[in-house]
Amino acid sequence: MFTTQDDTQAVTAIPAVKELVNNLLILLSPKEKHIIENRYSLNGRPHSTLERIGQEFGVTRERIRQIEKNALKKLSRNVVNTKLNIFNQLGNTIIQKYEGLVLEERIISEILSLVSSPETVDRSSIRLSLELDSNLERVPNTINCYPYFKLKTLEKSEINRIASWALKYLTKKKTVEALDALVAAYSKEFAKNISKQFMSSALSLDRRLKLLKKGVGLASWRSINPRTLRDKITYILKDHGKSLHYVEIANRIAESKFDKKMINVQAVHNELIRDETFVLIGRGIYALRAWGYVDGTVADVIADILRTNGSLERDAIIAEVLKRRQVKRITIILNLKNKPIFERVGRNVYSLKG
Repeated sequence: MFTTQDDTQAVTAIPAVKELVNNLLILLSPKEKHIIENRYSLNGRPHSTLERIGQEFGVTRERIRQIEKNALKKLSRNVVNTKLNIFNQLGNTIIQKYEGLVLEERIISEILSLVSSPETVDRSSIRLSLELDSNLERVPNTINCYPYFKLKTLEKSEINRIASWALKYLTKKKTVEALDALVAAYSKEFAKNISKQFMSSALSLDRRLKLLKKGVGLASWRSINPRTLRDKITYILKDHGKSLHYVEIANRIAESKFDKKMINVQAVHNELIRDETFVLIGRGIYALRAWGYVDGTVADVIADILRTNGSLERDAIIAEVLKRRQVKRITIILNLKNKPIFERVGRNVYSLKG
């Protein structure tokens, strides 16, 4: 992934980022250092508001903001003379991949993925180091946007315009739209070509939007951002496109991390049994009723097939049953032979009795 000597040095510097940041903090006065450590959750300190720190020193929050701003300028001027500068080049390499803007969580996670023990690396130090880079700007958390980093050459107004446009466009369409379709529609409306990656990066920042494998939708849509357990099960089945065992459904819900709620396998199974949205089609295997599945035993399914089609050869019956149920061939054959509602009317041909 990273092959140049500088990139290799940057990766080597990742585990030492906390020490490198602390070495840089030596340049600050005790008050400045205290403020930066508390504002950026460094060295195990919890994040503190400007007002809370102001109360500690008996000054206004605006005075603390001014001290913080001056301290950051001092650190930013000097970071180029430390190994953090090489580390920040790695951050620039990653952000270029996303065409100049990327979620804070994503860039930090990508940096951590390059080391063998990411849990030992201080995330807060990474964030501060990147924020001190002269090429990068950190945009803080807002009501509508997740915190992210961008190149200073990119205008926030352009990023916001793309997200606002997508919100209106999708609200009107009322359906998930492929990323390619959004790029084409935006480029046509504003007579400005943008890349698929830039569109994806811009939309991923907005809390009101949700990027999926199949396209982009509104986070407020239950089909996109499921809230209840039923919504989550439905989402997983639709995303997979076919039936799943209830344990696998529970595992996929947990992996998807829709929210912070713990997933209980038994609760998932109970919901599948209770809700008519889902149909049991095999041993612990469930599908969506909307896909054409109906309730009933294997014998019920065979009866429905024969009722609709009349007499059929055994292999044709088996083929039809397997479209609706995940069972073994022998199970179908035994039902045909042993259930009194079926009778053989020819060589391997069956019909409903009476």
